[in-house]
Formats: sequence, structure tokens, C-alpha cells
Amino acid sequence: MTSAANTFECEVPEAPAPEEVRARNRDVAQTVGANASVMGLTAVGSILAARLLGPAGRGQLAALVAWTTLAVALGDLGISQACSYYGAREHARPGAVAGTSLALGVGIAAVLILCILPFRSRAFGGAFAGAAALYLLSVPLSITTTYLSSILQGMNRLAAYNTVRIIQGSSYAVALTLATLRGWNHIGAVVGTMVACQAAVVLVSLVIASRLLPIGQWSVRGTTARNLLGYGSRSWVGNLFWLTNGRLDQALLSLFAPLQELGLYAVAVSYSSILFGLSGALAQVVFPRVALARTAEHGRRELRRILPAFCAIVLPLGAVMALAAPWAMSTVFGPAYRAGTLPARILLVGGAALGLNYIISNALRASGRPGTPAIAEAAGVVVTLSVLPFALIHWGILGAAVVSVLSYTITSVVLGLIWSRSKSLAAVGRAG
Repeated sequence: MTSAANTFECEVPEAPAPEEVRARNRDVAQTVGANASVMGLTAVGSILAARLLGPAGRGQLAALVAWTTLAVALGDLGISQACSYYGAREHARPGAVAGTSLALGVGIAAVLILCILPFRSRAFGGAFAGAAALYLLSVPLSITTTYLSSILQGMNRLAAYNTVRIIQGSSYAVALTLATLRGWNHIGAVVGTMVACQAAVVLVSLVIASRLLPIGQWSVRGTTARNLLGYGSRSWVGNLFWLTNGRLDQALLSLFAPLQELGLYAVAVSYSSILFGLSGALAQVVFPRVALARTAEHGRRELRRILPAFCAIVLPLGAVMALAAPWAMSTVFGPAYRAGTLPARILLVGGAALGLNYIISNALRASGRPGTPAIAEAAGVVVTLSVLPFALIHWGILGAAVVSVLSYTITSVVLGLIWSRSKSLAAVGRAG
């Protein structure tokens, strides 16, 4: 009788302690605020880029960013997620994680640049091949800042983590502001300014990280490298699939559509990405909380507590943004972008689905299952690769927007099934 009573008591969900609720709410509010700042700064940069460069120039910039982002994802090898995971592990040494991850990241970035440089003229054309070569410098710069912020996230130093993210997000707006003030409306000048600002961000990020994790403690260790690559290799495929779903549309548009069309689409993506930024705040709070959870059940509860916030914040805002899209596209970005209104509205649906995917995927990775989201992302990639080229040829940017939403939605469905399956297995385990 006593054993049965104890079993019953163990199955009763524990109410979170008041201080735990306050801490979670503070983390969410702080990270949402940071994401709002990043989104605001990104929006400023997007507006300035749209007005400074025009649709064709904006398309050139979008092509450079899309292909470079894919290169970063290819070379990341999942190490950024591994930095967060091992930053949260008590047995891991954060100094070894920092030193080893940066050594790996910079080395991989150098190899990537050497491999891409010979093909830049063929990929981008002689018109802005020089700008493409210059922008490749953003690969090691981006990797360095991302790894540092990921370690801080894993350590649950969210104040420092969010500070680095805000500074990183400000570089785009600062660069475009400088270019606008100087009247630099050529893609080469804009890219050069962006790279210079990214280099400054790396220096500031190093200063912030070193205050919590003195550089004297950083080291390169073979065991840590194996751990990072072991965990990262399991999450890397999923990350690559996820980014393919999110960026392949713009990358293929740069090959199959006029740059002016890509410029319209890039602005529509910038507008809809506000929703994803808010969802990202919730996902970033979920990761360290699930990783630090005492049991698997506590980790699942953390995710369940975040999902209502997603519904309360993201969905109503998406509806408001859809209604405001005609005004935003033509007034904020400029009359030349009004034709992007319908793609922007469609992509708002995709932005909500993509944000939900991010939240669930982060919870799965933090629970020690970094490869699981790859299953869902693979389903989305199959849709993207099989349907997107046909849609681009026949319906242009409108077709690209529809395919993106379809891909994100299928990924959401598969992630939901995986999550339900994991809960069922947990229930079976308790019953056994």
C-alpha cells in the first residue's frame, strides 16, 4: 500500500516554486526584450538597405547573405548547439569549450573560404564578385560571435548572452546607417561597411565573454573537441536542413529570378521574420532550462509552459501584421516594394510555423536528442527541393512563399508527432 501511494505521489506534477516562476518570467521578458531590440535594429537596417539600394541592389545583398549563411551552416558542424549544451553541463569546462570551439570554428571557416573563392565569379557574376569575396570574411566573424553567445546561453548567463546578441544585431543597422549617411549606394561599399562592423562586434563580444570566463582559462583540448563534434554532428544535419528550408528560397531565386524580384522577396521575408524573432526568444529560454532540468519530465514541463506564451504573443501579432502589410511594404520600405505585399502576408503564416519549429527543436536538442529534429527538417527539405524549383519557374516569388509555408507546416506536423511519441514513451516507461 505504501509503495503504491509513493508511486502515485511521484506521478503528481509538481507545481513550480514561486521563485522558479519569477525566474522563468524574467528570463522570458529579458530575452523577448533582447529579441525585440534585435528585430528593431534589423528592421532599421532592412528599411535603409531597401531605400538605399533599390529592389535590384537589395536583391544582390540578399543573394550574398543567403549563400554566405548557407556556407556558415555548412561549416558550423553543429558546434554552436554543442557550445550551448556543454556550457550547461556541470562536468564540462567552459574555458575548454570556448577555446576549443573557436579554434575549430576559425579553422573550418578558413577552409570554407578557400573552397568558395575560386567559384565566386561563376556563382555571383563578375558584376559583384568582388563584393562576394569581401563578404566571405563574415563567415569566421559570424562563427566567433555565435559560439561565444552560445556558451553564455548554455551557462544560463542570459543577460550577457542577450547583450552580445543585441550588439551583433546592431551591426547591420549601424553599417547601413553609415552607408546611407555617406551616400554609398554601391553593393561593394555597403558590404565593406558591414564586414567592418562585424569585426567590431567580435572584439566587443570577446570583452563581454572574458569578464564571465577569463581568457586565461580558455584552452584547446582533444577530448572537448571530440565531445563538441560528437554532439554537433548529430544536430548538424537538422540545423542544415532547417537553414535550407529557411534560406534556399532566396538562394535559388538569385539563380532563377531577376535580382529585382529577389529584392522584393527579401523585403517580404524581412517583414515576416519579426514573428520568428519573438518565437526565437522563447526557444532561447527553453534551451538552458530543459538542459538544466533534473529529469526528463521536468524538461517536458518547461516546454509545455512556454507554448501558451507562443500562442498569446505570436499569433495575434501575426494577424495585425497581415492587416498592416500593404502600408508597411509601400510606406516603410518604399513604393517600389508594394508588389511584395501578398508574399509578405503568406510568409507571416510561415514565420509562425518556423518559430514553433524552433521552440520544439531546441527543447529536443537540450534534452540530449540533437539529431531528432533532423527527421522533421528532412521532411521539409524534401518538399522544398522537389517543389520549389517548379514553383519559382511558374509563379516566381509568390510560388516561393507558398512552398516555404508548406515546408514549415509539414516540419511542424512531424515535430508534433515526434513530441507526442516521446511523451507516450515516457508514460510507458513510468508504467513499466
